[in-house]
Amino acid sequence: MDSMKDVPRSMRITGMFLFRSAFMEALYGQTPMCIVHAAHAAEILLKARIAQEHPLLIFSKLPKPSQNCHNPSLMDFLEKGRTLSYEELPDQLWNVTGIKIESIDQYRKFGKLRNQIIHFSMASEDKLDRLTLEYSLQFLDPLIENFWGKSMIEFIKRDPDPTIPCQELFQTGILEEMIRSKGFPIDYRLRRILGEESRKAWEEINKLQRILDHAPPALTDDEIEAFVAEVKENPYEEERQKYREKIQNDWDTFLLSF
Repeated sequence: MDSMKDVPRSMRITGMFLFRSAFMEALYGQTPMCIVHAAHAAEILLKARIAQEHPLLIFSKLPKPSQNCHNPSLMDFLEKGRTLSYEELPDQLWNVTGIKIESIDQYRKFGKLRNQIIHFSMASEDKLDRLTLEYSLQFLDPLIENFWGKSMIEFIKRDPDPTIPCQELFQTGILEEMIRSKGFPIDYRLRRILGEESRKAWEEINKLQRILDHAPPALTDDEIEAFVAEVKENPYEEERQKYREKIQNDWDTFLLSF
């Protein structure tokens, strides 16, 4: 990042990565950090939208002129500036963009939970994973889709990182199953984002589960080990490598467009 003009895009991408991580943490029940990361993601993403109008608008304190009287650099702002707090951002967002946060009580309550965890290592609420998912799906994801026309789910669908197999979770229907298992129905907006591929894969999961629930074990341990060994000797590794390269190129193109 070379100048202030790079700030909005850098913040958008960083905020989306953090949001993706918080969402997955909540699905896996990794509390309490899913609360902290989701609130942090919201703070960065709201600042990114404000900074899109002008980066200086996210600052509550600006660097003071130096004796050398040079124009302030990006480093001056990083080291000596102070940005708006989580609590101050909704008002600034409305003042700058005209976008009003309707779920302001939910936003503030979530910020208080984040502060409790950071400062006291405890929270006044239970089911923090459920609260994070509510905050994500009911508030933050619709808001950022309003900002930029993109959903955090797209980061899950496209991310090729092998250490976080988000694509596999999506393509196999497991991601949709995880969302449903937390008690969230797939409403119109979420279905539009997840798509029909996810629905069909989820239906296959449930169909297979119903069969397994009523069927005796089909494979012995030795047969399972033999099957695993055969998969490891997959003769289609070259095709798989080409696929990995394709999704990496698709991912790079997606990030450049964001």
